Amino acid sequence: MPTIDFSEGKIPQVLTDVTRGSISSIFNTIFGSVPKHIGDGNGKKMGDGVIGIISFVGDISWIVMLELPKESAKAMASKFCGFDIDYDSADMGDVVGELANVLAGDIVARMAKEDLKAAMSLPTIMRGQNVEPMLPSGLPLEKLHFDMPEGEFLLKIAGAKSGDVVGRKPGA
Repeated sequence: MPTIDFSEGKIPQVLTDVTRGSISSIFNTIFGSVPKHIGDGNGKKMGDGVIGIISFVGDISWIVMLELPKESAKAMASKFCGFDIDYDSADMGDVVGELANVLAGDIVARMAKEDLKAAMSLPTIMRGQNVEPMLPSGLPLEKLHFDMPEGEFLLKIAGAKSGDVVGRKPGA
């Protein structure tokens, strides 16, 4: 089993690699194009948007936050479902939650290939203006900024301190 260590205040490379691989694979399958990683996302603000958050526990604990600006969420939801979804509807939360869920399932499978056990939570959805999930200070965080024909999005990976659980427990 690989050694995973958040002690240096950084997200371990295996988590970044697995997550980026899942983004490429899942988004290519669903949307027909691989999102282009355009930077670290530091300082990038989403504005109006919706966020799907999934927690992972197992050999390590961490969370993934898929942040979709309003226009990206509308375009991705339309392509994901095959019809337009009203941004302000409850259905938009369901679509973003399912997209986060599919992404998380692929992450769990890729972690297993790295001999790392991980179980995922049900998604938590947030929507609003200038939404920014607040995390306990001192947690390692990596922000990835992507762009694709349906629009840009951010993916944040946050780790937990040893023995801590961040976010929801699997199945909750």
